[in-house]
Amino acid sequence: MLNVGLTGNIASGKSTVVELFKRWGATMIDADVLAREAQAPGSAVLAAIAGRFGADVLARGGGLDRAALRGKVMGDDAALAALNAIVHPAVQQRRLELQRAAQERGDAIVINDIPLLFEVLDPAQFDAVVLIDAPAPLRRTRLRTLRGLSNEEADRMIAAQMPAERKRPQSHHVIDNSGTLAELQQRAQDVFAELRRQAARAGVRNEEPGQTLVLCAIDAKDAAAPVLKAIARRYTDAGMRIEQTTAKTLGKTLKSITPLSIVATAAAAEGARAAWDRAVPPRPCRLYHLSPDPDPIAVRLDLRPWGHDRVSLSEEDGAGLAPRADLV
Repeated sequence: MLNVGLTGNIASGKSTVVELFKRWGATMIDADVLAREAQAPGSAVLAAIAGRFGADVLARGGGLDRAALRGKVMGDDAALAALNAIVHPAVQQRRLELQRAAQERGDAIVINDIPLLFEVLDPAQFDAVVLIDAPAPLRRTRLRTLRGLSNEEADRMIAAQMPAERKRPQSHHVIDNSGTLAELQQRAQDVFAELRRQAARAGVRNEEPGQTLVLCAIDAKDAAAPVLKAIARRYTDAGMRIEQTTAKTLGKTLKSITPLSIVATAAAAEGARAAWDRAVPPRPCRLYHLSPDPDPIAVRLDLRPWGHDRVSLSEEDGAGLAPRADLV
C-alpha cells in the first residue's frame, strides 16, 4: 500500500484534486472529517476544548460552535497550538486505524487529506507527499469571490498558515493551480500516474522489472475480461512485461519464454495446467488461476488490481504456503 499525504493552503484547489484522486480509484482519509468526528457532542475531545477555551465555544445543542472557536484561535499561535494538542492525537489515532484497515483490504493507494500536514505532522511518515499550490494573490481573489471575504479577512486566513514556499522543498510532488481547471486536472493526472507506478512497484519490490507475467484466457471473449485488463494495468505500471495467450497457445508461449508467473482465468485453468505440466522443464514457473471459490489452503490474495475489486487467486502447488500480499 502506498501511503500518501496530500495538503495545500487555503483556496489552493486541494479539494478539487481530492475529488479527482477519489474518482481515479484512491482510498481517501479526510483529516477534517476525522476532526469533526473527534469533536462530536459528548466526546472527551470536545470536553477538553471547552475546558481550555470556555463554555462559550459550545453551541446550544451541545456541539462545537466552530465560528466561536475560530475567533479565539485566529491569529493566536499559542491558542492554536493548544487546540492542535487536544485534537490531533485523536485524529492521528483514527487515521492510523483507517490506514491499517485499507492495507488489510488490499487498497493500493491511500490519500491522507491533511490541511495542516506540515504544521502538525512529520511528512517522513508518508511514502509520498503531494502539495497543491497557487500564488497568494490568486488565493486571496478566490477567497473574496467564492467565500465573500474582505481583503483583510482573506489576508488574515492566508497569513495564519505556513507559507507554501516552506512546504515545497519537503514535497515529492507539487501541483500548480494557477491556471484553468483543465490544466489542474492534467497536472493532477500526471502526478496520480506516478503514484500508481510507485504503488505498483512497491507491490512487487522483490521482483526485477522487465520480467514477464502471462495472462491466459480460454478465448478472445475471456481475454477481454475486466479483471485481466485490471491486472495488466497494475503490473505494466510495476515495470513488468505482459504476455497475452490462450490455453491452446500457452505451450508454444512457454517454449519461447520462461515467465515469472502465469495467471489463468477460471475457464482456462484446466488447459493452462496441462500446458504447464507438459512444458520443458515441467512446471517452469508459478501458476495461478482466478476462482470464485478457491481452495482456502492454497490461496494467495492479490492486491486490488487497478480499477477492479480485490481478487482471489488459487496457486497450483500452493498448499501450505503462507499468504502473500502481491501476486508475483
